[in-house]
Amino acid sequence: MKAFYESFYTAVARSAAHATFCARVFGRDLAQHGFANVAQLEQLAIATGLRAGVHALDLGCGNGKIAAFLAECTGARLTGLDYSEEAIRQARELAAGSEGRLSFVVGDINHLELPPATFDVVLAIDTIYFSDDYATTIRAVTAALRPGGRLGLLYSYGREPWVPREQFPAERLPPERTPLADALRASGLSFQTWNLTDAEYDLAVRRRAVLEELHEQFAAEGNLFIYEQRMGDAEGIRQAITEGLHARYLYLAELPTGTDTGSG
Repeated sequence: MKAFYESFYTAVARSAAHATFCARVFGRDLAQHGFANVAQLEQLAIATGLRAGVHALDLGCGNGKIAAFLAECTGARLTGLDYSEEAIRQARELAAGSEGRLSFVVGDINHLELPPATFDVVLAIDTIYFSDDYATTIRAVTAALRPGGRLGLLYSYGREPWVPREQFPAERLPPERTPLADALRASGLSFQTWNLTDAEYDLAVRRRAVLEELHEQFAAEGNLFIYEQRMGDAEGIRQAITEGLHARYLYLAELPTGTDTGSG
């Protein structure tokens, strides 16, 4: 998986086809590999209270363009973490002109070493899936939050194409019953959610249409591996939502003021 992302970020840095795809589907080219469009990012920023004076961790930041967008829109300071060395190399180039509002580090979501009680906000934008144990990851990022800190996650849960329909646990689709919800409760966190499934379906349909239009351009660049991966995602999500076996949510959890997050 890591090798794929090294190749992905190397390719998208020079891919006009992918830049066009992101701009037309998501509203802006932020080198999105996940599923969040500009509207969802803006909703996440509002929910988590990003603004000047806030220090946020972007967990799984990719090449930093989403973090840069959020910093630009809100005035917040963003630290990004990703396990792709190539992505972080590109992100650090981006940070060079950010006047200290952006910083990036290489790190693994499954082996987090975060300074305690450091961040006001932790963001996970379609990245919690890379955790081998959601509860362990949630505990680690919670410990890195200051008292009163907020954790915002954009998260989809649904049947993968290779899972037979009768084997998918559809009873876990409601927001309070997903694997992420279980992990948040295991860390003693209550949460609120917003349902983004309708928007997810619309984006899946649009992704497929735009990709089809750009097929020849991806091929000419030698980037059909990106085209095929993005097309597979779009069709898998569209099909699962049609079956009623996929949902997308924004989760927000907030630490009480005065919570001991392990800072000593």
